[in-house]
Amino acid sequence: MKLEGRTCVFAGASGGDGAAAVKALCAGGMNVVMMTHQPAQAQKLLEEIRESGSIGMCEAVMDGNCQDPPKTDGEVYQEIFERFGSIDVIISNTGGDGMEDSIDTVDTAGLLKDVGHLLGGSYGMLKAALPYLRKSRAPRVIFMTTVEGVRGGRLESFANAVAKGAVWSLMKNCAARLIPEGITVNCISKGAIERLKPQGMGKADMPDFKDTSAMLPYIPAGRMGTPDDLAQAICYLASEETSYLTGTTLDVSGGLSLV
Repeated sequence: MKLEGRTCVFAGASGGDGAAAVKALCAGGMNVVMMTHQPAQAQKLLEEIRESGSIGMCEAVMDGNCQDPPKTDGEVYQEIFERFGSIDVIISNTGGDGMEDSIDTVDTAGLLKDVGHLLGGSYGMLKAALPYLRKSRAPRVIFMTTVEGVRGGRLESFANAVAKGAVWSLMKNCAARLIPEGITVNCISKGAIERLKPQGMGKADMPDFKDTSAMLPYIPAGRMGTPDDLAQAICYLASEETSYLTGTTLDVSGGLSLV
């Protein structure tokens, strides 16, 4: 898969299940800019990548509203473009497994907060990057949804599934509108992927996080997905060879979506 010589902006890269994808992209020659609000985790990942001798460069950039003074998305992306000469791939991997919840426990404000974070974050990345994607020789946009975000269900967090369903709808509509310009937009539908514990897990004032290992009995492959499984799917969709693939949901769930 051809990745070398292009630049990727990756949100949700330094923690959870994203780190393996950053390593794989850099190993393939892609430059990766991690958009992060977790500088310690990002710095550790940067050191690992530099020590590995990867072809692609990797940098970490704090979200604009976390910088001092704060910067707009437009200013952050302009700086990335000036640094690398292109912005070619956008990956929005923001979000977690979600909290233990139900229709009874989630109020309207909480639901809209999750939708705003996941849907708004994905759309904000696309919007800020669009002027640069239009200049790219191989522009790619990759969003993340989940099995239950696409098909519904009861195994994962209710609010997270609804928000990820909104991201899936965003992908479909953006794909149809942008493919005439050669910009592909696709989704990865995650099943139960092993990941780092979200920050804050175990605090007394927070509800429990949904344990995705509870899905294991329902996965036909008989195992949890790994960050490497996700990384290879991301590399595929980010590659130059996928120019005719758009509006597609790549299922990375070990068959969970078939049950």
